[in-house]
Amino acid sequence: MTVLSPLLTLFYSTANDGQTWTFDYFMQQVMISNCTLFFPIIITLIAGYIITREYTDDTMKNISTIPISYRQLLSGKLLVLLLLTICFSFIGCVIALAINIIAGFSGVHFGNLFNLFIRVIGANIGIYISVLPIILLFCCSANNFLGGVALAFLYGYFGSFVGKLLNYYPIKASMILVDSACDAKYGVIYQISPACITIVLTFLISMIILANKKKEPSTSMSAKKKKIVRKKGW
Repeated sequence: MTVLSPLLTLFYSTANDGQTWTFDYFMQQVMISNCTLFFPIIITLIAGYIITREYTDDTMKNISTIPISYRQLLSGKLLVLLLLTICFSFIGCVIALAINIIAGFSGVHFGNLFNLFIRVIGANIGIYISVLPIILLFCCSANNFLGGVALAFLYGYFGSFVGKLLNYYPIKASMILVDSACDAKYGVIYQISPACITIVLTFLISMIILANKKKEPSTSMSAKKKKIVRKKGW
């Protein structure tokens, strides 16, 4: 899935719109496509798969013997999800670099290479924080997490819009923190301070939801055993 954003951006580069494509511009478009179209869905889908394994596989009763709370278990899974976010971001950057070299866009050197890798990874961590409320509200139930994935798609798509008010939209704020000029070609320059406040508030809301999270009832599909009552007499 990490190859989708670079490939889509490469397809955009074939358009005859007068835009001069360089490595900087290519990576900026990769970041925008990733943040608005693909990464919110990918991270929410993986979160739903990881978090609901105990219910779909009916193993929660085994984990219950370990002296940790459900909240601690969920926190550990969210930490794993953050590490996966960083890994996927790095892999996506490497793939984007390879595609850039094949396409022959100019402007690749160590200075901007390191800077752009940090920006893409930072933006994806911001996306992770942005979708945390959706993950905590929808992805803790095997019956609801696909609805959370659909919501994450819409959530990310609205981040592709342009306007000053989007400075306070978490998805757009994730991009603004690493590139306040991400929509400069539309004549819009964003402010970093409101974007930072938006991400911090989103994270605090997520922590409040996590702090109030209680153990969900099992959603295993296995049927409950029924007690067999013997009939008296013949």
